[in-house]
Amino acid sequence: MADSTIREIELTQIPPGSPGVATAFDALSEALANEQVFAPIPQQSRHYSSHQIQAIREAINPSTPCHSHTAAILTTSGSTGNPRGVELSYSQLSAMNDFVNSGEVVGVQLDAPPQWICALPVTSVGGVNVLTRSIAAGVPPIALESIAGGSTFDPDEFANSVERSKDEPVFVSLVPTQLRRLLNSQLGAQALRRCTAILIGGGPTPTNDFLQAQDLGLPVSYTYGMTETSGGCIFSGKNGPGTNFTLDPADSRITLHGPSIASGYRPIGGRAFTPFNSTFATDDFGVADLIGQLEILGRLDDIVVINGVNISRTAIAKIIEENPSVQSCYVLPNLTALIVATPADFEGVSGSIRHQIVQKLGSIAIPTFRVVTQLPTLPNGKLDRVTITNLYG
Repeated sequence: MADSTIREIELTQIPPGSPGVATAFDALSEALANEQVFAPIPQQSRHYSSHQIQAIREAINPSTPCHSHTAAILTTSGSTGNPRGVELSYSQLSAMNDFVNSGEVVGVQLDAPPQWICALPVTSVGGVNVLTRSIAAGVPPIALESIAGGSTFDPDEFANSVERSKDEPVFVSLVPTQLRRLLNSQLGAQALRRCTAILIGGGPTPTNDFLQAQDLGLPVSYTYGMTETSGGCIFSGKNGPGTNFTLDPADSRITLHGPSIASGYRPIGGRAFTPFNSTFATDDFGVADLIGQLEILGRLDDIVVINGVNISRTAIAKIIEENPSVQSCYVLPNLTALIVATPADFEGVSGSIRHQIVQKLGSIAIPTFRVVTQLPTLPNGKLDRVTITNLYG
């Protein structure tokens, strides 16, 4: 090992629910104060199997020391394969904290530090973002019991958590499925109105939910980023501080640049440490609009070619999910659309959905519809693409 790899790694076991958030908050605070490494690993729960935990352990690779500047080792979601361990410094983890905590992310300026509601697993970057921003604000987060399988995400619990914040500015990070559940609950929607800033990330947000949030006047910012970028670094299409993006002229692949880009991937399986050098080429493609804001169009591996025409599975799923009768959707490479909906409700709207697909993407993009009761998700709320493909592909 080089001289710079001198920090030893000790794993922090994270139980589900609010005890896990308290454990992680204390461990991360101590790690940052004492120049140690925060390396969280979940305990087994209904959201984390022993197989998943072993994959996370292997990705972190605790027996191999890390670089001296590393403050945390987090793992990618593994939605398309095995997770990877990512080394992050304190400056990378905190690069967006001031911008977000100030309220500028949603166009306001605060006179008091925010109270964060923690609704995401704190073994993943979205939840760790909440922890670092809570530490920066000097206010411990209010945790939901549903985190990491502690219970089922419940709009009533979310509303109660918001009420506990009293008169402080309330900030929360959610994934799109959580936003939808809250919007579809009267109590949940009322609680969202009480929030000062709502960050939505972890995947594309259905247009219907976006429009509903707009109609309610919610202070929503749609974030784009991943573990390799210390979480969100582009907010509603606009670059975060010091951040910029480039698009490959050949395939429109998005490459991100800036202070939040992680140090690199952990060594694993004979592969050496992979440095990022402040630049990360994503697996997504997009376009810049007329004023230079980024629009994410989908993943490059979601493209299928039919009769010489490129078809985006993400684009198909987005059109289907725009219909309020549809809870979620995933389109397989064979263009079978797996749709979570009530069969009778979907039968009544399937014709209009086909028409929308033809209008926007052409008749060649019409998939085969298959209604299912649910689609497997990862603990961070993302669809588990590997499991879905194994089950239905």
